[in-house]
Amino acid sequence: MKQYPVWEATERERINRTSLTGDKECDVVIIGGGFSGLSTAYHLQKSNCQTTILEKGRIGDGASGKNGGQMLTGYVLSMSQLAKKYGLNKAKQMLHMTLDSIDLIEKIIKENAILCDFHREGHLNAAYKPSHLEALKREQEILMRDFEYEVNIIEKQELHHELNSPLYVGGCVDENSAIFHPLNYALGLAKVIEQLGGTVFENSEAVKIERNSKDKVIVTTNEGRVIADHIVIVTNGYSGDLHKIIGRTIVPVESIMIATEPISPDILNGLIKKNRGIYDTKNLLYYFRKTEDHRLAFGGSGRTTSKRDAKRLFLQLHAGMLQVFPELKNINIEYEWSGKVGFTKEKIPYMGQLEDGTHFAFGYAGHGAAMSTLMGKLIAANVLATGEGRNPLEKTHLKPIPFYSQHAKAVSIMKYYFKLLDKLS
Repeated sequence: MKQYPVWEATERERINRTSLTGDKECDVVIIGGGFSGLSTAYHLQKSNCQTTILEKGRIGDGASGKNGGQMLTGYVLSMSQLAKKYGLNKAKQMLHMTLDSIDLIEKIIKENAILCDFHREGHLNAAYKPSHLEALKREQEILMRDFEYEVNIIEKQELHHELNSPLYVGGCVDENSAIFHPLNYALGLAKVIEQLGGTVFENSEAVKIERNSKDKVIVTTNEGRVIADHIVIVTNGYSGDLHKIIGRTIVPVESIMIATEPISPDILNGLIKKNRGIYDTKNLLYYFRKTEDHRLAFGGSGRTTSKRDAKRLFLQLHAGMLQVFPELKNINIEYEWSGKVGFTKEKIPYMGQLEDGTHFAFGYAGHGAAMSTLMGKLIAANVLATGEGRNPLEKTHLKPIPFYSQHAKAVSIMKYYFKLLDKLS
């Protein structure tokens, strides 16, 4: 068993980059070498703004190289829920942002010839219960009536055209989503940034942030410093105490994934008919897809706090995979890994600039593969003061989550509660 993402086994253009030593000056220092940081640097470099990325590990070591590779429209909350919470006009803007995010990624991939197995054939939200399918039908009506946005309901008798699984009773297809190789996208984007004149340092953890008398920001690592006019922090679920306000506004939730050995294309294509991303309607959901090398990548929720817990949770996830696809009982699991998903209190992403000048974006709640690239572009627009960064997700003030130190216990309790809900008919 290989305990690292399947994406690492098929990575392209990996460069072992140096760590920061000594002092370096630039226009913008970016902490975090995931999609958000890379996109920020990419869009700033295109405007001749000199950037330096500081990545604690290697490019893509965080969620950007550990996710399921699904670029999904929408948010963790439904659009009808968002309309009730924020008003219809704001919800419409938010929906268009998710569509724009996938369009932007597709454009970047094509313009820069990034080889990352991009396929835009939509996603399937698979209904776990008949009541869930009815809820999807109600949402479909609201999307068409209020948002003029079309999705397609798949009845149980039609599901075999999409998915051969005894676990689901139908679903909903959105044709605008996409799948890709997330790590190769990150690595390709990092290479483009360097070609544009940007600098990427790996194994360079930021340990202190301060301002000098000239109002320059100074970010210190163990072996060097970056002095810049602007700072961007985009560490999402991997944020620590570097910036206490940002760190205490993010709730990291662990997600785990497994990937099978290569499967006969005839068998795999018989189970998943199209090149879609798939996730289900359970509270503790499963999400899965085919990979380019004919594996099944399958994910779910879990906290791997110890080796014993990890073993149990990965075995449970494998059992869940066999519930979805019993035909795979004799197929071996070759890869298992875990990563952190960042949530905000409102379960929508936050981005903006704080009073201390820090630009930020985080809290994608499982939709970061799509949204984070757009957030990077909007951060870049705010840095450049073009006015294009204004959007419904922007915040100028963050409120730390009350009793933040207890969030891990609260997440465990909620997961137990959701597990009970999923069992109830």
